[in-house]
Amino acid sequence: MLDILIKNGVILDGTGKPPIRADVGVSQGRITVLAKDIEQEAVSTIDASGLHVAPGFIDPHTHSELTLLANPKAESKIRQGVTTEIVGNCGGSPGPLIGAAMEEARVAAEIVGVDITWASLGDYLERIKRQGTALNVVALVGHNTIRGAVLGFEDVQPSPEQQAEMEQLVADAMEQGARGLSAGLFYPPGYYAHTDEVIGLAKVAAHYDGIYASHIRSETDRLFEAVEESIQIGKQAEIAVQISHIKLEGYRNWGGIDRLVDILENAGSRGVSVGCDQYPYDAGMSWLAYILPYWAQTGGAKAVAKRLSDTEVRTRLRNDWEENRSQWEERSGMHDWNDILITGCHTRPEVQGKRVAEIASEEDKDPLDTALDLIVISEGHVECVCFGQLEANVRALLRHPLVVVGSDGESLAPYGILAQSMTHPRSYGTFPRVLGHYVGQEKVLSLEEAVKKMTSVTATRFGLTDRGMIREGAWADLVLFDAHTVVDKATYTNPHEYPTGIPYVIVNGVVVIDQDRHTNALPGQVL
Repeated sequence: MLDILIKNGVILDGTGKPPIRADVGVSQGRITVLAKDIEQEAVSTIDASGLHVAPGFIDPHTHSELTLLANPKAESKIRQGVTTEIVGNCGGSPGPLIGAAMEEARVAAEIVGVDITWASLGDYLERIKRQGTALNVVALVGHNTIRGAVLGFEDVQPSPEQQAEMEQLVADAMEQGARGLSAGLFYPPGYYAHTDEVIGLAKVAAHYDGIYASHIRSETDRLFEAVEESIQIGKQAEIAVQISHIKLEGYRNWGGIDRLVDILENAGSRGVSVGCDQYPYDAGMSWLAYILPYWAQTGGAKAVAKRLSDTEVRTRLRNDWEENRSQWEERSGMHDWNDILITGCHTRPEVQGKRVAEIASEEDKDPLDTALDLIVISEGHVECVCFGQLEANVRALLRHPLVVVGSDGESLAPYGILAQSMTHPRSYGTFPRVLGHYVGQEKVLSLEEAVKKMTSVTATRFGLTDRGMIREGAWADLVLFDAHTVVDKATYTNPHEYPTGIPYVIVNGVVVIDQDRHTNALPGQVL
């Protein structure tokens, strides 16, 4: 007897092939039968009439390390059809937490009510296993976390002994289950690292058949050099490269799309396997402190906040803003203070959902001082959305075969501690936005192309065996959606909104979303 029988659905197998009508039979967590008119008995039968059946979506770029512990139901992701999240991106991972890396992590964990009881990545993954999650979890080990553990958050270079210590930490994490190395070269302390340092760490990950995923050094004025650096790291370390949330940020850089595509397409001829992920929005999200010159970002979040309380530092920053305005714009991607929307400030929640220019006007203050004051009062932990991209470029990149869909978001919920801050709508809407808006309304992609970008391509790049495709023997990670009604509902001013048109989601053969209701099941695995 089958555990689940899905009848009368239209199958999108994840490979890009045209859809077919077939039934799907599931037993012991896997797809055991795929055929027309399956007659076997089943414990549970789902009538998929009018629905497409696709592999569960795989989100290659997430920051759910702590939020999955705060709420293992993974509400905002599972309701999008996401059945696997890859955490530990942008250089920040949940282990190894040693020294300064532990101190930074504790502050972030307190905000979401999580008590850090682990130090190694392996121990973190064991805690995920014990607690359970609604979806599968894959982890990367972060360069910034490694660097913070050994060198702190200062602008320093490692000695040979320190480099060897960092490489050993990468090896330890890979042996504990990491799928690769992530870098956040845009952020301190990763920004202070020379390329050779990263190559050394990437070589260790390559030894374990890992991948190198990078938030590159610049997505604005030095975008092309930053992409070239990633390709160089891939070539020297002999490792596949994943460029995180690919984009052209800042209005001065919008015209470079053809050059960017040429660089990406030519990487293969240089012997480097390069892929990218992208969120389908024209605004990004980060910590507000990222707008600052790098000399002001050293030392970690609390050190940055303390520094900005100094009158002389404020004067220096004011002078830098006035003399080097273009550098601030290029670093942040903003055109003016209306481009920055505050989404998270736990010490001043009343400013959430407002632009910096709006807050400054209400308080009769200068916008720069307003931004700096928010960083100070939050001890460096204030989040913002920055509107710095061109919609035409978002579409062009979404069409490209090297680009897959990824949220750069977190697993959140519209209740409890995870609802206390606003967020980017991508945490709730990325995958249904592609299906409903870019496929259904704008016809940027075909349905089978979009599903392929959400499933098999990512599974292959990250070495996820028997995931990302509908075929006999594959794990039964499945999403059932209505191609005519699926749509994202989350907005920048009302981001905690679930999508519609995704009535069923199955993880490892267990129904998690059943007719739009969460069953409270936690069948996810650490992969």
